[in-house]
Amino acid sequence: MPVKEYGIYIAYPPMSDLKKEGLGRYLAMFLKGAEALDDVRFTIVCPSWSKEALEELFESERVSSLLFTIQTPQGAPYVLKFFEKLHQRRKNRKGRWIVNLTRKIKGYSREFWHGVASSAVKIHSVPDIFSFAGITGVKLLAVSIVGVIAIPVLFVAASIVYTLKILFKSRSFQRIVSMLMPSAGNGFAMHLFDEMHRAELDRMQSIIATLDFVKAWYCPVAFWPSFHNIAKPRLICIPDVWPTDFPVGFAKNGDRLKLIVDRVGESIYRADNLVTYSSHIKWKTLVDHYGLRSDKISVIHHAPNRMDEFNKISPINPELSLKYCKALMLGAIRRSANYKYSKDFQNNEVKYLFYASQFRPNKNVLTLLQAYLHLLRNKYISHKLFLTGNGDNADVKEFVTRHRLQNDVLFLHGLSTSELAACYQLADLAVNPSFAEGGCPFTFTEALSVGTPVVMARIPVTEEVLTDPDLQQVTLFDPYSWQDCANRIEWGLHHRDELLEVQNKAFEQLSRRTWTDVVNEHVAILDRISQP
Repeated sequence: MPVKEYGIYIAYPPMSDLKKEGLGRYLAMFLKGAEALDDVRFTIVCPSWSKEALEELFESERVSSLLFTIQTPQGAPYVLKFFEKLHQRRKNRKGRWIVNLTRKIKGYSREFWHGVASSAVKIHSVPDIFSFAGITGVKLLAVSIVGVIAIPVLFVAASIVYTLKILFKSRSFQRIVSMLMPSAGNGFAMHLFDEMHRAELDRMQSIIATLDFVKAWYCPVAFWPSFHNIAKPRLICIPDVWPTDFPVGFAKNGDRLKLIVDRVGESIYRADNLVTYSSHIKWKTLVDHYGLRSDKISVIHHAPNRMDEFNKISPINPELSLKYCKALMLGAIRRSANYKYSKDFQNNEVKYLFYASQFRPNKNVLTLLQAYLHLLRNKYISHKLFLTGNGDNADVKEFVTRHRLQNDVLFLHGLSTSELAACYQLADLAVNPSFAEGGCPFTFTEALSVGTPVVMARIPVTEEVLTDPDLQQVTLFDPYSWQDCANRIEWGLHHRDELLEVQNKAFEQLSRRTWTDVVNEHVAILDRISQP
């Protein structure tokens, strides 16, 4: 049977964290769905700086390397390597080298005096006393000599480091670093990174031009109009266009927002064939807002996104699997943003609510925080709230600080897939308050696949998939009302088994659709558009 080759176009800009991008898990599920197809194979073309991150992502998601190949331009730009080193240095914890050195000195000291004490308790005669005194004296002399040499060296090294730290903290140095680091408010640095990105896209285009065996190309997002420079049949996915629906929240990005919206618009208007995850996005966004012809747009719903395969122990041992999940959860908690509180966290029976999401304006995190504050202070629930978004988000950080929630709301950022699965499984309730999504939020199937019930915002794309009125009544709340959100969470905590029973029936029905079905439907479109 001849193998059909299709291309996947990925073009994230420099220093993008693929762990933060929803595309990563979607792409992993998509490729895993192709595992059952003997006649389909994918070639991924991406920037040089994305290859390692993609390989790590696919490995963590257990995607077979036989399903795809990754092609990139040779060699990342040298300037980018410098920026990455600078960025990493800013992320490292201050004074970490001093902490490590202190720990080592304490360890050596403890070993020395333990050795002395062990020798002392073995003395049974006068000759033993002289032997002990001689050996201990030699050891003390050696330690003293090392100390005489090491202390001045350490003093000089500490002085140099301290001087450098003062320099690095100075306003002049920080101003230089800020000028170099890309950010929404730094037009000069963003211009440089845009130029770097543009040059990389040209190098990718040169590679694509040589891949004659690829019949058609697929782009899973709408941010890269350069995709349309490919001289082969093309299919582009439009998951959502939320900057146009939530302009106030996204407007904090200033000119970058306009650039993103312009790029998305260009991608949409230049597209000959489009696919999206829901009928709502097709008709309300692409047809009504952008004025596209409906026959150009196909709707392909997601399949369930399961997490249960990532926390199983083989051979099956439920008790050991539970211990493994608790260990993963504790590891994630101890790396949370509130390091002072969480570094020695020991309670593996902690009760909590869980929301796995980035912090974008459409994710509605502040409504969830307001609901949680009410439940914590007025309804006296004992649960913490675990969020996977970055705790540096200004609005979220301000709310948590103002209401003294630093030890109640924990930001478990940068979770591995296994840690994410464990956090879902051990939660009493998963929550998704998002105003809008491209398709039915993954939260529903991710949580239920590991036995955790869910409450979610009532939005069109969710109602499109969860159609049963009884299911909607116990699951959905008004995303514009923190009171309704709080009431639904409280009810879910008090009626957990009842909620789980209703939702498991829906989950069983949804599970009949597989990611192989999703891939087959995409391949059918790619086949059609690639016909001469």
